[in-house]
Amino acid sequence: MFYPNRQALGDQLALRLTQYKNTESIIFCLKKSSLLACIELAAHLHAYIYILQYSEIADPYDITRNLGAITSKGEFVLNPEISQSEYEYINSDFMSIIEERKREAFSRINAEPDPNPNFNLAAFNNRNILLFADVLKTTFQIQVALNLLKSYRPTLIAGTCGNITSQISDKFQIEADGCTYMDILPNTFFDDDHYFDQPDTYTEEQKISMANNISLYWA
Repeated sequence: MFYPNRQALGDQLALRLTQYKNTESIIFCLKKSSLLACIELAAHLHAYIYILQYSEIADPYDITRNLGAITSKGEFVLNPEISQSEYEYINSDFMSIIEERKREAFSRINAEPDPNPNFNLAAFNNRNILLFADVLKTTFQIQVALNLLKSYRPTLIAGTCGNITSQISDKFQIEADGCTYMDILPNTFFDDDHYFDQPDTYTEEQKISMANNISLYWA
């Protein structure tokens, strides 16, 4: 499915998520590239926004994929497309390289501005959490988000997305309390921007600032 821009996607999704309006829900933005759609959705639902922060670690055995990620807490999250036994095999050959990449990834996070400076993580308790992305073609970000949320007690964790692959939809159905989406994609090699007629008109820094301001507005 194609959209004029990311704001239009947020508008359309809001019509399918009216049960969350004025419930102090938190939209957990899985990708910074999804922020404009996320902001529009949050404005309709009067919801808070949390932006996922992580740093990817390349697989030293296969440069075409990520081995996992380091979270803002310094925890390693394995790419769910890699089994534990496969990871152990890779780690046995490249342990020193992987450990160095973990340290470098955590340093990159520490060098970045915090995208959620006013957010208290305890707010995840007893709230509806909507894991959100405009286009989602991998389970990777979902796994990182679920790793962060495991320390808290949300009322529910649901998935919501614009365009989503069937594999990701299945992941949401298994790991979350349902999924709301606009369209299921076939396997595709198009990048996310392919599905939007107009490019974003704001920088990443501006979008993060707007997301934080929306959260402050409902506080």
